[in-house]
Amino acid sequence: MKEKVSPFLKNIDSESIRRQYYINGTENPSAYSDPLMEDSHEVVKGLIHKYPNRALIKVSYQCASHCRFCTRIRQIGDPSGTLQENDIDNIVIYLMQHPEIEDVILSGGDPMYTPALTKILLQKIKTIESVKILRIGTRMPFQSPGSFSTPLLANLLQLIDEIGQTKPFYILVHIEHPDELTTETQKVLAHLRTLKVTLLSQTVFLKDINDSFDTLFTMFKSLYHLGVQPYYLYHCDNVIGLEHFRGDIAKEKAIAVQLREHLSGIACPLFVEDVENGYGKLPV
Repeated sequence: MKEKVSPFLKNIDSESIRRQYYINGTENPSAYSDPLMEDSHEVVKGLIHKYPNRALIKVSYQCASHCRFCTRIRQIGDPSGTLQENDIDNIVIYLMQHPEIEDVILSGGDPMYTPALTKILLQKIKTIESVKILRIGTRMPFQSPGSFSTPLLANLLQLIDEIGQTKPFYILVHIEHPDELTTETQKVLAHLRTLKVTLLSQTVFLKDINDSFDTLFTMFKSLYHLGVQPYYLYHCDNVIGLEHFRGDIAKEKAIAVQLREHLSGIACPLFVEDVENGYGKLPV
């Protein structure tokens, strides 16, 4: 069956970017799995408490565009995942009842795709004394950099900057290829650097897209120069139906070693595999 292409890609020339969003005609949504056991650790709607001292919040299942290699592809795009006011209240109550949770990660979907909702959530979480660290994972600087000039996102970033004055706040940008570092995206990253946040990056090894030393060396060096510290380099999660994105882990190890030899320690991410059944991220 012929592959479909997301409308997001109509003006994108880079084949390495386009291939991240191809909708493969053989995909079977009913077969998509949850290898990281997030569903079984969802304590209230949207809140995943899998590790004792930290929790993840899925603000919605919405993104600016849907990466076909997403761990949560079984959910992405489903409007039922969007948090409502009572869901946020339940999350806040749970966090207050579990002071061992010191570190809260906002994910989804993309929390910056729903800035008004994310702002409401952050306004409530920031008052919880036991929550010491806040993180947001996003692809918006790459998928929709123009959105950062809108009032809704500007208001969210202002709140993030305010929170960052009293609590460490991390923004983790998810990038797969140096072609995503357009001039417009670099301007967004430069603006984020002016906020009271720490900028980190996350990247997934993708077969025949970025699984080469030259590609990743260029990308991580560029991120480092832009003030973004490479954090994690993942072996692609073992999600049923997405096997065509999973590369040879021996090849990936060799690339990771080569990166370590040629990049500054600060510029080189940790190569990890998010092990199935909830064991967490382990260095490969």
